[in-house]
Amino acid sequence: MIIKYIMIDENTSFEDIKPYLPLLPKERREKIARYRFDKDKLTSAVAGLLIRHMIGDRELIYGEHNKPYIKNCDDLFFSVSHSDRCVAIAVDDTEVGVDVEKIRTKDIDKLAERFFSQGEIAYIAQSSDKPVAFTEVWTRKEAYLKCKGTGITEDLSAFDTTSDDLNPYLYSAKLEGYYLSVCSKEEFDINKVYFTKLELKMF
Repeated sequence: MIIKYIMIDENTSFEDIKPYLPLLPKERREKIARYRFDKDKLTSAVAGLLIRHMIGDRELIYGEHNKPYIKNCDDLFFSVSHSDRCVAIAVDDTEVGVDVEKIRTKDIDKLAERFFSQGEIAYIAQSSDKPVAFTEVWTRKEAYLKCKGTGITEDLSAFDTTSDDLNPYLYSAKLEGYYLSVCSKEEFDINKVYFTKLELKMF
């Protein structure tokens, strides 16, 4: 599995990215145009560039819950996520889901009680850094659902991402102010996970 992410510099604006928009497919350009704020346009554009960097200009199709797939390809899968100024992608030869989130500090107890399983709530309670533990669990849940292709259509408290059943299929990493998790359809072999930080200027 290949995991790559970009931290967008605070000085980078959507105007800086505009010259690269013609490289993106029509669907991505239309999605970018629908955003109201330039910061959202920027992260969506960078996500599009990251997808192109990893899979080229191959045509995409979308599943029932809008999960993207490479058309006429059954041996290469990807998932992309962005939060604030961090954009990430995971690519593998089997179904995959990735989620990245800025580490949350507000309302974590209330949200955990509402959306997390008892095992996940206990995991956060026992942590020495509750905001990090909360964000880790949140990204693991999102990554799991994205891997399944359902999105947030299930009862989030009905499954436990800290359980022995799911843990072998999840990989998590703390970034600079963010947390990233990836879920695979197959058990992870840590020796076959290639994790890289990219610079936007590399594109």
